[in-house]
Amino acid sequence: MNVMALSLIEVRKLSGESLTQSDIEYFRNKYGKRFVRALQVVEENKVTKYLFQPSNTATWIVKGRTRQYMVIPKIYCTCRSFYQDVVISREISMCYHLLAQQIAEIRDLYHTINSTDVERRKMYVEWRRTD
Repeated sequence: MNVMALSLIEVRKLSGESLTQSDIEYFRNKYGKRFVRALQVVEENKVTKYLFQPSNTATWIVKGRTRQYMVIPKIYCTCRSFYQDVVISREISMCYHLLAQQIAEIRDLYHTINSTDVERRKMYVEWRRTD
């Protein structure tokens, strides 16, 4: 199975106050344009963590080019690239949405929205779509 989590070294690099040119080159060599796109999404504040009550569950959403994608950290994304490139062809270890979620969480660069479990059920109908 592909590893969809950043390594400890990568977490350390991303935990710093700013990324060095060397850090950026490292990530670009490993993840290619997916890293650039993931970093752009994070910098554009397109990562949101929804906290639902009373269940105290969390759902991560990453806004892509055409719509929002539900991300289960280090496990799953509802985007087509995840299905085609990660699951079917196994060409890559994670889509840029999964990468963006991890970067945003490590760097604490995401929005948090509090909501209810009733609203969560409504939102999941849209978020679970795979296009």
